[in-house]
Amino acid sequence: MRIVRPVNVTDATLTSSSIAENDYGEWAGGTTYGLAAYCIKAATHRIYKSLQAGNTGHDPAGEADPANPVWWQDFGATNRWRMFDALVGTQSSAADSIAVVVTLAAVVDSVVLLNVSAASVHVTMTDAAEGVVYDETVSLVSDSGIQDWYSYFFEPIVRKVDFNLSDLPRYLGAAIAITATDTGGTAAIGECILGMAREIGGTQYGAKIGIRDYSVKTQDDFGNYTILERAFSKRGSFSLWVDSGLTSELQTILASYRATPAVYIGTDIHAATMIYGFYKDFDIDIAYPGASLCAIEIEGLT
Repeated sequence: MRIVRPVNVTDATLTSSSIAENDYGEWAGGTTYGLAAYCIKAATHRIYKSLQAGNTGHDPAGEADPANPVWWQDFGATNRWRMFDALVGTQSSAADSIAVVVTLAAVVDSVVLLNVSAASVHVTMTDAAEGVVYDETVSLVSDSGIQDWYSYFFEPIVRKVDFNLSDLPRYLGAAIAITATDTGGTAAIGECILGMAREIGGTQYGAKIGIRDYSVKTQDDFGNYTILERAFSKRGSFSLWVDSGLTSELQTILASYRATPAVYIGTDIHAATMIYGFYKDFDIDIAYPGASLCAIEIEGLT
C-alpha cells in the first residue's frame, strides 16, 4: 500500500487554469440581492446563494454559516476550484478540455485524479533550469472486464474514472501541467491531488472494498419506490505486511494524517483500491521479529 500525502493548492500555487472564475457576478456591497440570487467571491472561491430578499451590504464570506444561515448559504466551490475542494463528487468541468498548471514550493512525485470524465490526460513537469523533465499521456479507456474478443468488439467502451501517476521526478518548485481532454464533449475532474507517495506496507490478499451510498429509497404502502440519488463514498479494509523497522514510523505517519485526507492505494493491480479519505481505525500487530501486521480501515470522501 502507498499513501499519497497531499500538498495544498492555493492562489499562489495555481499558476494558471483554463477555467474562468465567472460562475456568477462578483459580490458587491452596494448591490441588492433578491431571494435565491447567486454571487461569487474570488477571495474565497465560493458560490453563495441569497436566503432573503433585500440583501444589501451583507458580506457572504462573513454571513454564510451552514449551521445557522442568515443572509447567505455557501453553495460550494466555484467551477475552477472544485477540483481542489476535497470533495470527490463535485467536478470542475469545461467543453473539450481542462488545463491547469500548478507550481508548488515543495517536492512532489505523484498526481492523482479522481472522478474524471475525459478521453485522455497529459501531464508534464517543467523545471526552471532543466526544462521539461516529465511528459506522459494516459489514455483513460479501460480494459477492465475485457477478457475475450467478443467483449473487445461488443462491450461498451468504458473509461477509467480514477488514476494516479507516482513516477514524477523529484524536483523542488517544478511546474506541473495537467490537461484532461474530451474533444467534442465535456471534460471534468472531481479531485486533483498532488503530493509525495510513501510505501507503507505490502497489501495482503483478502482486502475488502465497497461503497457507502447516501441515496434515499422510500417505499410506499404498495411497494413502489421513490429514489433520490445522492453521493456515495468508497470504503476499504486492508491487511498490510510491514517491515519491523518501519513499524514506529508507520504509526507516526498515520497519526499525523488522522484528521487530514490522503490518498490510500491498496495495489496498482486493482484501481478500485485507491481511496481518498481518512482511516477509521488501524492496529499494528508486532507479530514476528522481522515483520508486523497492520489492519487499517479507510473511509472515502464523497
